[in-house]
Amino acid sequence: MTGFRSETTAAISAVREALQLAALGTGEVHAKVGRDVVTDTDVVVEDRLRQLLAGAGSWPVVGEERAGDVPDATPYWLVDPICGTRNFASGIPLFAVNVAMVEGGVVAVSVVGDGSNGDVLVAEVGRGAWRVLDDGSEQLAASTSSLIVDLGAWPRAASARAQAARGVAEAIRSDRWDVRCFSTTLSLAYVATGQIAGCALFATPGLVHVAAGSLLVAEAGGRVTDAAGEPWTLDASSLVCAADEHLHEQVLGLVRGAGS
Repeated sequence: MTGFRSETTAAISAVREALQLAALGTGEVHAKVGRDVVTDTDVVVEDRLRQLLAGAGSWPVVGEERAGDVPDATPYWLVDPICGTRNFASGIPLFAVNVAMVEGGVVAVSVVGDGSNGDVLVAEVGRGAWRVLDDGSEQLAASTSSLIVDLGAWPRAASARAQAARGVAEAIRSDRWDVRCFSTTLSLAYVATGQIAGCALFATPGLVHVAAGSLLVAEAGGRVTDAAGEPWTLDASSLVCAADEHLHEQVLGLVRGAGS
């Protein structure tokens, strides 16, 4: 696909540079809250993304490391410099760079850089999802063929963790899919590329982690809702997505059953 909007083109360039910075290494690894960590590279990448995006509309940026205020009326950027920091800090290349633009209360543009292979995945609302190549782009399509379902994003509250544990146990007992856990963004991106079939995030760890991936899945033909089956929005605290309606209902049933 050609003819991306100018904001999308700027975000593509920014994410490509961010992947190059990430390839240089983690720098020092610092403890955050609980098991969370942050690397020097997380901060360096976010600062650079902020600089590069400043020229694309001059809109506010809300980032994982530097935070920021969500404006009431103007568009804004959501940035997660390294989604999957624990993997990244451990030398496991299952991480992603996320950039999403929110416009009119919905995710309008998403650009995700896959740290494992350098792929850059792009979606614009209503215009499909794409893998950007050196000589063009190819359209993404969700698929159930892998029979892999990702279950992740563990809640902080003990009762919610118990619910998530019941859901994972039921998924294993059902013996219908291979159950995996990737980084938050990559799980969504891999649904969009057709590499995995579905994903349930029992708790979303924050908009910067899921906004870009949610649009990729939707524009690749997948179904995206919250755990109640309602259309996913920026206010949702959970996310369930799948390549088609039938699988989505199965995964949604699993999540709902875990809450019983």
